[in-house]
Amino acid sequence: MNNSDLFNSITSIYRPYVKFCRPIFEKHELYNGQWLVLKDIALHAPTTLVQISQRRAIEKPTARKILKVLAEKSLLEVTPGTDRRQKWLTLSDKGQALFDEIYGEIAQIQERLIKETNLPTEDIETTMRTLITIYEQIHSIEEES
Repeated sequence: MNNSDLFNSITSIYRPYVKFCRPIFEKHELYNGQWLVLKDIALHAPTTLVQISQRRAIEKPTARKILKVLAEKSLLEVTPGTDRRQKWLTLSDKGQALFDEIYGEIAQIQERLIKETNLPTEDIETTMRTLITIYEQIHSIEEES
């Protein structure tokens, strides 16, 4: 196996996985990108637009558009920071309830996929460590640039 096979394998599961999740997002009138930002806020609140764009590796204007939609859906609470340009973001009660519901539905899909692969727990743990190491290296290289 060469290195490109590893990266091709990683990227090859992304679209089919999102396709599995799409009906959940559609039911809740969200797109995948909106869900990823909503989830990021849920896991890292309070947070800022800049922090979200860095963690999600998306441009600030893209993050801003997504945040605007989430705010229009009353899913966010926005608190001014000490710097008037900075705003702290958390999920509203409605946003938290939506996150919990979608997260639970996606967890069921994930459990089913893992169960049906019959992969040993050790293999899954090794894969997770490998992916985290690669992610951290990519993030480290980006910070150097």
